[in-house]
Amino acid sequence: MKVGSNHHRSVLGTLVVLGGAEVPWVAALEKAGWLCHRCYDLRAAEALLLEVGPCIGVVDLTRDDFSLSGIAGVVNRNKQARWLAVAREDQLDNDAICQFVVSFCIDYFTAPVPESQLLKTIGHQLGMLQLERRVWPELGQFGQHGLQGEQAAMKKLRHQVKRMALADMPVFVLGEIGTGKELVAQAIHQGSTRAKAAFVGINCETLGSDWLVDESHLLGGDCCFSAADKGVLFLDEISALDDDRQQELLCFLQDGHFTTFDGRQVESDVRLIASTRYSLEELLEEGALREDLYYRLNVLSLSVPSLRERGEDLLLLAEYLLLKFSRQYNSQVKQLSGETKQLLAGYSWPGNVRELISQIKRAILLAEGRELLVDHFDLPRQSDDKQSLKKIREDSERCALLTVLENNKGQISAAARELGVSRATMYRLLNKHDLVPPPRHFRQS
Repeated sequence: MKVGSNHHRSVLGTLVVLGGAEVPWVAALEKAGWLCHRCYDLRAAEALLLEVGPCIGVVDLTRDDFSLSGIAGVVNRNKQARWLAVAREDQLDNDAICQFVVSFCIDYFTAPVPESQLLKTIGHQLGMLQLERRVWPELGQFGQHGLQGEQAAMKKLRHQVKRMALADMPVFVLGEIGTGKELVAQAIHQGSTRAKAAFVGINCETLGSDWLVDESHLLGGDCCFSAADKGVLFLDEISALDDDRQQELLCFLQDGHFTTFDGRQVESDVRLIASTRYSLEELLEEGALREDLYYRLNVLSLSVPSLRERGEDLLLLAEYLLLKFSRQYNSQVKQLSGETKQLLAGYSWPGNVRELISQIKRAILLAEGRELLVDHFDLPRQSDDKQSLKKIREDSERCALLTVLENNKGQISAAARELGVSRATMYRLLNKHDLVPPPRHFRQS
């Protein structure tokens, strides 16, 4: 990583440039007063972006310094930067390049870059950034959502991630649905020696026999092993792999290659990270995972804590998500009300971080003021829980009364004796549940 050396002049703004060499437009920006950080290592760029916070970013695609998927991962994880792209004219005929620019960048330039136009555009984006900082003063103060926190569970997780990142071995990531297992896998990738190469994630529940990646439209339809070469291949919910795919994966771990059903030879240098929502014991007992594959994959393992295990970190995460999505949706919401904090802290979050994200998004879209209120969330409140519990008890009581009456052929006195209550109490219970039988009429002979 290189940094502009114009420390003697007042800095106009901070610019992070991914890729590119000693191109004239960088020198022109430094001369104009911009502090330019030129990054040739995506892992270093990731650390720099977290340190710098909100800034202007330029992705130079002209020299093909990085894989497109690697750059897309960095840009997507660092939305606090306002990204511009520089591309060659011929690259605009590439669908993947166009998809990247449209998905992640606010503008683009074709090489050779018109320096005056670039300066004008970046200056305008600096103005927008200054307005954002005024409206969103907390922007950039939080790390990756899902992994920050000061509770013991999250500190332990970050420590494990750091240690496992240094060991180039397979990793098993365990955790409930929605806990952020892919975020953990990405953090391991970013902290490893493979950070410059691609991180490719595939959902095993939708994987076909061809091992194509979910984002094949961005990666040219490559087999996921080829797309992740020299990088990390993340297999999400590995229990969903069928027997043939498990056999191929076992061959790959043993020999470094395997042959597909149609005779293609697959060979690649990847680090495998697998995840599952089930315990490893369950996978083996139910036969969802081959035992020989299990022992090959389970070299290192860690568990991602559920949201209810994160204690006070839950509200920290909720406030981060509020900031993130309020900005994204141009909302004026700035904070959680006190009652809302109690609601969020008291809920069990069976869907974990994924459910929290959905609820925060929904609440922001419904809110009209500067606070998120409990009415903006589709969550059960304590009073609702009490009401539900009361109804369950009443339903159980009514069912028991019907059973006793049936056992005693409708004879109230006999039913009362079986329940061990007085006849008067029995009538009170029957009245309460509207079960008093109609008067019986006897015809005299």
